[in-house]
Parts: sequence; structure tokens; C-alpha cells
Amino acid sequence: MTDIKPKYFDHPDLCIRYLEWAAIKKLVFNGDGRKHHNYFEDTGRGWAFWADHYTDNHKTRHTEIMKSAHDGTYKNIDEFYVAIDLLLKPKPKGKALKDKKKRAAQKAYQQDVKGDAFIKNDALISAAKASACNLSEASADARTIALKAAELVVMHNNNEALTEPQMTELCALIQRQIVKHQKPDNIESRIIDEDNKNLYFMWGKIKRKYPVNNTFAWPTKEAAKICGCSKTDVKPIMARLEKLGAITRIQKGAAGQHSKRAAIYRREV
Repeated sequence: MTDIKPKYFDHPDLCIRYLEWAAIKKLVFNGDGRKHHNYFEDTGRGWAFWADHYTDNHKTRHTEIMKSAHDGTYKNIDEFYVAIDLLLKPKPKGKALKDKKKRAAQKAYQQDVKGDAFIKNDALISAAKASACNLSEASADARTIALKAAELVVMHNNNEALTEPQMTELCALIQRQIVKHQKPDNIESRIIDEDNKNLYFMWGKIKRKYPVNNTFAWPTKEAAKICGCSKTDVKPIMARLEKLGAITRIQKGAAGQHSKRAAIYRREV
């Protein structure tokens, strides 16, 4: 048997610990309690306490996952982890929720306006937007954009061809994103005038990676690595960029291995 590495045995919610414990028993050990207990002799000693806590505190969403782990809905432990990750995904609040509603309304409006040219494949749309950065740096012409769009369709649309109006719209989308990457702003001079190398470098990394109006997750650890600065420097740098009008924080991050709530920002210029 391959090495089993639980993800949530130290999660602050004991219901989550027990869900994982029970799912591993069913989906990895085929319900064999003896093998299961022997394998986790050291790391799973608290399972009885987790079970008691689960009995007294489980919610409907916990029950649904437990049922799916035992009735054959989940074919393997990976499918269980997908369900748990979705359960633990932070719900948008405040500015993040407002931004989500705004984008949903925009999507509905675009579908109504574009009609047959509307593309429902979110993965394809995301890939098209991501491709704009390199195409912008290469000063791509219309033919190059069209070739890239065709390549992305093969990769992200299950080899199903788009209609002619959809292909036209996909190319136009990439072109609009390229323009956003190249769009000049009048805030950059104020950032430069701050005479803060880390501030300007962080902004440069954000500007290069994300076009105007795009939202992005910016975990402190990752941001510090990208900028080459201390983790304690990240928060004041991002706060300064926000005050200067370059970005807006739409969701506050939460520290902790299991929080899954990274800070989310929107590039404004």
C-alpha cells in the first residue's frame, strides 16, 4: 500500500478530522478497521474523541459527505478530498461578495448581448486571458492571436470546435486583454516617487501578471517570495499600493494552514 498522508488530522474542526478518518477507513482500507487502526496507531489516537465531537456537532453538509463516502458516490479518496476542499473553501464576504455579484451580473449581460457568440467555457476564457501577457510582450499581430486562440480551443474545449462567431469573440477577448496589459496609468509615477524599491518591484510583478480589473489571490508567503522581501513587509506594501489607487483589497486574508482564505485584490490601473 502506498504511503497515506492525511491532510486534516490537525484541522481545528474535529468534524473534519473525523470525516477524513472515516473516509480513509472506507475508501482506502475497504472498511477494514483493524488495518486502519494499525496504520494510524500513532497519528490517529484521537479518533474516538473526534467521533464523539462529530456525533454532537455535525451539520447537514458533514452528513452528506459522510454518506457519499460510504454509499459508493466517491469512488476513491481523491474524490472525497475534492468534496472536503469545496466545503472548506471560504465563502465570499463584504467587498469580495459584492465583486462576485457584479461579475455574475456582467456575465449574464454579456451572454444576453453576445448571443450565439457567447462562450460558456470558463476554463477556455481564463486561458485566453492568461495568454494575453506573453502575446502583449511579443507585440502579437491578428494572425498570431488567431493561431493562439485555435490552440487554446484544442487544449481547453475538449477538441470541440467553436462556431465562427465564438472564434471571433475569443480573438477579440485576447486582443482586449492585450490592450489592458499595455494600458498606461497616471498612478505609476506616484509609486515611483515613493522611492521604495520593494513597493515598485511588487507593483511591477502584479502589473506584469494581472491585467487591469482582474482579481487575484496574493498570499503573504507567495508575495514575499515573488518580491524577495520579508513576509512582514508584504502587508504595508500592499496597503500602500491600495492607498495610491493601484489596487483594491476585496477580501482580507486569514492566517493559518487550514484557513484557505488568502487576501484577494483587484488591479485598478
